[in-house]
Amino acid sequence: MIKFITKTILNKYFWLIFFPLFIGWIILANRLEVRTYNAMYKQLNLVKQIWGGNLAQPMPSVRYKRFGSDVSSLNKGEINAADISVTLEMDYRKKGLVYYTGYNAKFIGKYTIKNPEDEKIYLSFIFPYPTQQGEGVLQNVKLLVNGKEDTKDTEYQPNLSLWTGLLDPLDTLEMTVEYDGRGLNQFSYGFEPGKQINNFNMKLDVQGAKALDYAESTMPPTESPTETPEGKILSWHLDKALTQLNIGVILPDKFNIEKQLYFMTYRAPAFFILFLISLILIIRLFGKSLNFLQIAITSIAYFLFYPLFAYLLIYLGVIYSFLISFAIIGLMIFNYIRILHSFKMALTVAIAYIFYLGITSLAALLPTYTGLILTVEGVILMGIIMQVLSQHKDLNIELIKENNNETK
Repeated sequence: MIKFITKTILNKYFWLIFFPLFIGWIILANRLEVRTYNAMYKQLNLVKQIWGGNLAQPMPSVRYKRFGSDVSSLNKGEINAADISVTLEMDYRKKGLVYYTGYNAKFIGKYTIKNPEDEKIYLSFIFPYPTQQGEGVLQNVKLLVNGKEDTKDTEYQPNLSLWTGLLDPLDTLEMTVEYDGRGLNQFSYGFEPGKQINNFNMKLDVQGAKALDYAESTMPPTESPTETPEGKILSWHLDKALTQLNIGVILPDKFNIEKQLYFMTYRAPAFFILFLISLILIIRLFGKSLNFLQIAITSIAYFLFYPLFAYLLIYLGVIYSFLISFAIIGLMIFNYIRILHSFKMALTVAIAYIFYLGITSLAALLPTYTGLILTVEGVILMGIIMQVLSQHKDLNIELIKENNNETK
């Protein structure tokens, strides 16, 4: 058998089949890589301009000076307590074949500020917005002072909200900020470096997703997450804390077929070689002579699955595109072998087709289970090989020889 396989691989017709198809795979994979790059990166900037980018909410700041003071510089004030509630509702956005991890955000932040002086002060509360310039929009922005909107002393600027006013000795203010926004991929809340965090509470309610993650330099929840029917609730509680870490969450991506299609096509030549070897062995085990023209036609049909699947995706969903492509090519190969040889041999080739194209394609389209699917496939394949060899007990590496009537 080793002699037979070696002779087959060294046959010039074998390489006349493999090399053109291999070049075709390289061209197709390169085309899909360019299409994937444009969709995942270049197109992302357009989506950010329309929908909005990552919402990164900075911590508000307080500045003050004594009433009637001629000092031009302001002192840094403290936020004595913060109670923040954020709701993120998943809203995946599709452009072309790509899904982007979009969400709708509802932010409510309540901040308690005390006059640290024993006299009247002139105080500024500065709340920066989380959006980047040219990306997205905030709606229903409100800054409330002790539960009421102070239109006289409140200023809404393009990148922040600002309240300025007088605060009596030892008096307390409750500043409430509300807004609705849209973002992509992740949400974060940042602290001012070197600033002590006092009585900080934040609840983040994610609706529509449970597989959450945390970015680098991000603090995980201080309490165990609570699962809800809609998603998860994350909670943080900090008091008299100093940290350079932010708070935030990375939201899960939705399945992106462009990326998986590229990986599937990139890996395809390796599985095609296995299919080609299996096809040659099936022909020999059925006692047929090798005809490289027939093998070439079968191989070309096998290759056509990938461009057919790639371009059907533009017009149909993933499931329909895969089923139509897989069924059409499979039936073509099955009918071709059936007409040339026999129904039983065609069925055997169809099983090899399902193994090397069908199951491996599903493994690429289900990235979470790729390793498991390929491992199970390998075990099943080994079982089939053992079963076939057990039915040919007289088979050994010396007994398989080419028929004298083999097509040259």
